[in-house]
Amino acid sequence: MVQERVHGTEFTADCLVDRTGRASVILRRRDLVKAGLAAVSTTFDAPAVHDLVAKTLAAVRAQGVCCVQGFIRDDGTVSITELNVRIAGGFPLTEAAGADLVGQMVNGLFGLPVDHGRLTYRTGVFLTNYVETLAVGDAADLALFAAPRKGPS
Repeated sequence: MVQERVHGTEFTADCLVDRTGRASVILRRRDLVKAGLAAVSTTFDAPAVHDLVAKTLAAVRAQGVCCVQGFIRDDGTVSITELNVRIAGGFPLTEAAGADLVGQMVNGLFGLPVDHGRLTYRTGVFLTNYVETLAVGDAADLALFAAPRKGPS
């Protein structure tokens, strides 16, 4: 698979699609990306993005929790680049912005109705993440650190 290089504002949509096909979409801009992960993201609203995300979810008949990624190009057109039927790593921002994504997902899992009114959110809420590699090496070397020591140290 080859993916076109797209320039513009990158976004992720945290979504929950109920059993009737109704989707709630929470948008967050990926302001700073490091190693494929959003280090800084901010919630926003854009009807064109929301509508294309909802149409994309409907086209693939997605259900449950999903994340959709894409770009808003400089000319305003929206491109979808990825759809995953799973919760996204940045979902804590969705929760911090007021959307009860986890609670409503649990409702859906147990056959209870999804309350889409609980999936509204505030725009302009931001989240920063920090991810760092602590060590890289051979697993055999790691065993030296985990092995109990014998005798005085």
